[in-house]
Parts: sequence; C-alpha cells; structure tokens
Amino acid sequence: MRMQILPLVNHSTYQPPHNDAEASERTGRQKRGIADTSARWPDGVVTVALDLKDMKSQALVVDAIREWAHHTPGLQLKVVNGKKGDIRVSDDEGIKGNWSYIGTNARYVPMDKPTMHLNRSDNSKEFRQTALHEFGHALGLLHEHQHPEHDINWNSQLVYAKYKTLESDKSLIDRDFFTLPTGENLLVKGYDTKSVMHYGIEPDDTKDGRETKQNYSLSEGDKEIIRKLYSPGRFQDSGLSSAQGPAPLD
Repeated sequence: MRMQILPLVNHSTYQPPHNDAEASERTGRQKRGIADTSARWPDGVVTVALDLKDMKSQALVVDAIREWAHHTPGLQLKVVNGKKGDIRVSDDEGIKGNWSYIGTNARYVPMDKPTMHLNRSDNSKEFRQTALHEFGHALGLLHEHQHPEHDINWNSQLVYAKYKTLESDKSLIDRDFFTLPTGENLLVKGYDTKSVMHYGIEPDDTKDGRETKQNYSLSEGDKEIIRKLYSPGRFQDSGLSSAQGPAPLD
C-alpha cells in the first residue's frame, strides 16, 4: 500500500503483495510478533498529522512511517503538516517522554491533544528508531519484550531502580516492561528478539546477563505481523483496545 505525502502546509483542522503474506502462512513459515486486533485501524485512509518544529526530525519521522507503510496492504497513511489528524505527532518540549496510544485508542484523545510524542534529539539514528517503535504502537503493535513466550530472566529490582527517574510510578514500569498483555483480540506470533518493538536490554537488566541489542529497522517478523494485521477485511474494527486500554505506551 502506498503512502501519500502531502505538501507541508498548515491545515486548519508507513509493498510486498498481500498474497505473499498468505503464501508464507500456507507454507507454515513462523511469523513473529504481538498485536491487538481491537486497536486496528479500519481499512482505508488514516491521516497522520505532524506538529514537529525541527525539519530534520520531521524527515526522519516521515521515513519511519514510510517503512511501516510498505507493509500495510489495507491501510493508506496520509501525512499532513499540522495538528489535525487521526494520529497526531508532537515534539512539544513541554510534554514528557516518547510514547504513543495504541492504534484506534487514539480516538479517545481530545482532538487538541497529541496521540504520540517524540522527544527532540540530535542523535538521528536513535530518534528514527524511536519514531519507528512508536509508530508500531500507533498501528496496534504491542511490546515484543512482553510477548507471552518471551524467555527474559528480568532483574526486576535493578530495572525498577534504573528507570525510577523516568517513571516514578512503579506500576508504569510494570506496564512497559513486565506485564503480559491479555485479551481475546490478541494476534500473537512467535517471540522475536529482532523486532523494533523489543526494547534493547542491557546485560545487567537480566539475572543471567543476557543482552538484547536495540533494533533499528523492521524485522521480517515485524513486516509479517503488520501485513497480517492490515490484510484487507481480515479483522473487524471493535474500538477500544482490550489488551492495554486507553493509556499510551512508551
């Protein structure tokens, strides 16, 4: 599915053919990832509004969207400049953190508020990775390191200590690291450490010292699960995410 990039103007108000995905399913090749079908955007067009002050950052965000858009056969992502869209991206320095609402949970956000926030950064590689990760959430994907089949032996006390300066509420650290998603609308494939939806894990974050490198591009598993999630007519739009509720994820 193509992505339409409109001219950057002020508004008032991210392919392989679908049958390739079906073929891989028929041959039994393992696909990987985890998504919430209840937060899937309906087939058609979703408008992504970019309210970003830095033009270099804006170009990186558009590039990240484009990478996803090659693999959403039932969905067209239309990028506009401004604050009015289905997905609204901000880099407002008065807002904290990198986060996004999950898929159609963005509908529950007041129209004058962003549904995704990206911290400004001079590190282009890390900024683009963050944008790629957050747009995965915006399309309905969940954290891969919270996959029901993950085998991470977390050093939870160290993780709490390390991230308490970013998340003072322990329950938010649980939400982003440890809590396994539940709900009848989960689309679950094999655990994928190469997924862009997987946090980078340092050796001291785990009891066995195992490290997971940060991923900077979509894995084959990412491409396959988003292709399946957005196969035209495959899932019905059911509104609020049953797995995560209306709160955003980092």
